[in-house]
Amino acid sequence: MKIFKILIFCIFIILTSCQTSSYSIVSPQRLGVDFTKGRWLLNVIDCPEPNKNQLTLNATKFFKKNLKERFFYIKDVDGLLIMPKTKLNPNKIKLKELKDGTEFDFFINIVVKKNRDDLGTIGLYEDQYPSGKNEAEAVLEIYDLNLQQIIYSQHVVGSSTSKSNSFALTNQKAGKLSNNITLHENSGSLMVGSLNKILKHLKKTSVKN
Repeated sequence: MKIFKILIFCIFIILTSCQTSSYSIVSPQRLGVDFTKGRWLLNVIDCPEPNKNQLTLNATKFFKKNLKERFFYIKDVDGLLIMPKTKLNPNKIKLKELKDGTEFDFFINIVVKKNRDDLGTIGLYEDQYPSGKNEAEAVLEIYDLNLQQIIYSQHVVGSSTSKSNSFALTNQKAGKLSNNITLHENSGSLMVGSLNKILKHLKKTSVKN
């Protein structure tokens, strides 16, 4: 009975609360890539360790679906002669090193990080304390190693802010707890959401088999 009441309360919170998350593209790229040719290699995602498994799972699942047997994850490939970490926006010399060290056609580089984590998952009476922010970002770059150039670069920032609930201020029942609850995505969830937004853009704009 107690578990049932807790479940009902959680559902009630979800239905009556305001979510404040948003995702914005910092440097929009209109065109995607051509998934119909070449061998692709995904680098180890540069991100906080607690979130690495989920981010890697989402990325590998996406690229496997679009590239089939032409997709490889770097940890599953033996004999590669490259540094363990590749910085974003590499120059032609670095791209040639990646080509010589991997013998792949395309290289996928992802960096995801947490910027701020000020807020808890559930905010109460935030009209009285209108400050705070959770924020994370993701950058995904794809390099054509044969042409030695960047062919795709997308940067997304996800954020969840503490802000006033005008409905709660004007509603005659503003004193009720249900009118003063706000749900926030934590920075870990925002990291996943930011990468997923980039993957959705890739799916929408790329050439697929």
